Order: sequence, then C-alpha cells, then structure tokens
Amino acid sequence: MEVINPRSALLSNFEVLTLLRELDADHIARTKTAIRIKKEEDTSGKPTLEPHTEEISENLRTVELEAIQYLSAEYQPTSQQSDHGISQLVRDLAPFSLTKAEKLQVVNLAPTEPVELYVIVEELEDRLGDRMDEILGIVSRSLSTTAATTPSQSASSTNGPAYNTETVDAYEIEQGWEQDGEGTEFDDLGEGLGVEGDLDMEDDG
Repeated sequence: MEVINPRSALLSNFEVLTLLRELDADHIARTKTAIRIKKEEDTSGKPTLEPHTEEISENLRTVELEAIQYLSAEYQPTSQQSDHGISQLVRDLAPFSLTKAEKLQVVNLAPTEPVELYVIVEELEDRLGDRMDEILGIVSRSLSTTAATTPSQSASSTNGPAYNTETVDAYEIEQGWEQDGEGTEFDDLGEGLGVEGDLDMEDDG
C-alpha cells in the first residue's frame, strides 16, 4: 500500500469523533447482521463455512471506544460544535493571521477566557493586542447550546461516563486554513488529515 498524500489536511477533534461514531455504528450494524444470519443458519441446520464478519482487532475496538468516550465527555466542546459552526469559525478567524496549528487549537479547545488564548497563540499580546475578546466572541458564537445529543451522549450525561450499551453488547458478542498569517515568521508544523478547504496543508506557504 502506498500513501499518496499523508499531510493533505488537518483534522479537528469534532471530525475525529464524527468519523469514529460512523465506524462504530457500521461495526454494530455488521455485527447484528452476522448474528441474525447465524441464528437463521442454526435454525435451518445449514450453516455455511464462510465467515459473516471480518475480524477486528480487540485492541483497535478498545481504542476506538475509549476515544469516543473521551472526545464526547461533558468538558469537551464537541457536544456544542457542528460542521457549519466550525467552518464559520475558521472563516471568521482569517483576519487575525493565526497559523493553521493555532486555528486548529482554537477549534479543538474553544477558549472562553483570555488566559486560554495564551497557551494557544504564540506572542499573543504582540500579535493581537486588545482583540482577544473579539476572538472569544467569535468562538462563543460558533458553539450551539442546542446541539443534537447522540444516544451515547445521553447515557454519559445521565449515568456518568459510559460506553454506548448497544456498542458494548455488540462488541462482546464478537474546516479557509490558507489564511495562515502572511508576513509572520511563526513556524507551523501541524500535520494530519480534514475541516474542508481551510485545513488543506498544500496551501501552507
């Protein structure tokens, strides 16, 4: 297998969580189908020799489930984020001449206090001056207080951190980043794969 473009774009925590949830749902669906087929074969007395599900590493499933639990925790901003909100946030950050890595951290951390920006933006006061509150306002507007809640999120908020019960049962059965601060000298070595358009690495000059 050949990797054609290993650094095509950056990937935010929200996008990672969305992808993992899609993979998890697909795994559950395939597992349920395999169980149903096996029961039908056992009932008819005509089992086949072909496996109905592909083997998945137990360690990989553990990592996926724990990553979903971590990224969907209550203290993470992902529950209040959306594709549209993140894309709009990135566009609104363009005038501040932030690097791709800094924009990505703003998206992932969704800072609400000026002190949080100090650990995200290098030489913050020299570069942004008194515009910190403006950035915080942009971040706040990008977050939704009515974001859709998934079953796993509902279980976590009701019973504390926990895996989706359906997931565990099935398992036991078997976004303009090209605006990158023209004229600045801040190194941006962020890598990864992402938010559409603005995460493209090839525009990073």
